[in-house]
Amino acid sequence: MDVILNEYGTFLGKKGEVFQIKNKEQTRELAAGEVDQIIVAAPSSVSYDAVQLAIEKDIDIVYLDWRGMPIARVYPCRLGGTTLTRRKQLEAYSSEAGASLSKKLVEAKILNQAFFLKSLGKSRSSRSFSSDADALLQYSKKIGKLKGTVDDFRQELLGVEGNCASVYFSALTRILPFETRDKDAADAVNTFLNYGYGILYSETEKACILAGLDPYLGFFHTDRYGKPSMVLDLIEGFRPIIVDRAVVTLFAQKQTCESCFETGEGGEKRLSKEGRKKIITQVMERLHAEVKFEGKKMQLQAIMLRQARNVTKSLLEPAFEFKPFVYKW
Repeated sequence: MDVILNEYGTFLGKKGEVFQIKNKEQTRELAAGEVDQIIVAAPSSVSYDAVQLAIEKDIDIVYLDWRGMPIARVYPCRLGGTTLTRRKQLEAYSSEAGASLSKKLVEAKILNQAFFLKSLGKSRSSRSFSSDADALLQYSKKIGKLKGTVDDFRQELLGVEGNCASVYFSALTRILPFETRDKDAADAVNTFLNYGYGILYSETEKACILAGLDPYLGFFHTDRYGKPSMVLDLIEGFRPIIVDRAVVTLFAQKQTCESCFETGEGGEKRLSKEGRKKIITQVMERLHAEVKFEGKKMQLQAIMLRQARNVTKSLLEPAFEFKPFVYKW
């Protein structure tokens, strides 16, 4: 279970092995053993004792800004990758290992976009979704033909990814009220997408840490100070499966309304308490959804961690082949 502090002034304390969540209306109690993660999505207070209990129980605490992006997290000092794993990450960047991982992760993103569009077409009379999906599948075939290191083909791979993003989001404009994907746009769809991607970013960062990967040593996304390139590499394939699906569901079920938004101190349009609750609920439902992977049913959240651990394994054991997660609806 995820504990979400989404209301201004909420207090999280502890009594014995139990978390106490207090706000103006009520006090709730949750046994620490039932909690997987604590998400602080609004100005709240978390007591020292509550933090200590979370650390003892290996419960992740993450703080989100108004966009949904994680700005801080608390986890036990014993977590973290080994020197060997990080050295292998650095070595892989300029080797076939890094090139292969980059191509596989981007290809998985495109395939997941394509299969998501095909799923949308099944419940709608328009054949356009199927045509757009086929176009994405054709683009994905170009990736396997790229040669050399990541630096050799990065621009070409970026071009393929960009073309696919254009086709994909253009298709989504037929069922969502927005013109294009723009992280700086203030329309309702992009605002929900931004917040959802922020939550997914947090989950991916956690998966990297638990798998012993350095979040800042990626392959495809160029290394830049303060840019968690490994997180950005791993998150790509899960965007359409988790967040895009969650946002489409919100609008399809007519759960959005004017009260989902408010104006921030700087004049920016942002999600209100109600809006945050709705997108967080939808994204969490997707994260906890069970699908078949590696021969058994697993939650998407667990699959993200498995993928990160498989990246680690592929770096440490060259004979192990990393296979990205592709979901056929």
